[in-house]
Amino acid sequence: MAIPRLAEQVGVTPRVLRYWEEQGLISPSVEHGRLRYGPRDVAIARLVRRVMDETGYGVEGLRVLKALAEREIHDAAGDAPRLAELALRLLYARKALREVAGSDEERLGMPPGPPDRARPPHPPPPHGTRPEPPEGPPRGPGPKRRHD
Repeated sequence: MAIPRLAEQVGVTPRVLRYWEEQGLISPSVEHGRLRYGPRDVAIARLVRRVMDETGYGVEGLRVLKALAEREIHDAAGDAPRLAELALRLLYARKALREVAGSDEERLGMPPGPPDRARPPHPPPPHGTRPEPPEGPPRGPGPKRRHD
């Protein structure tokens, strides 16, 4: 998925996501020369926002959190038994998180309710009718009307 769609799903602007990327909080993959965000990236971005909103962590705090999480794995590079042990610990931690939180880490950053794709933002208007205009003040002069 491209950055505008990710921004919409996470509830931030593309500029915020680019800043998080510059700071190393998120890291998209490159496909056909373009940056793309996969399901794991979406989960990370949602959790970054949730942790920032609910705990008061700033970007620097999350960078430290990420560095601490990655340090043990980087230190074990080349040590297959140690990497296997770390992988098993991560799997146990994920299972415990599911049991305690009642969901996977990917779902923790999502708003309550069914997944985004299962819930359209607005119900479609009945066939043959026009949707109601949004509430609030008009945003411009509107369409010009012909007077016959």
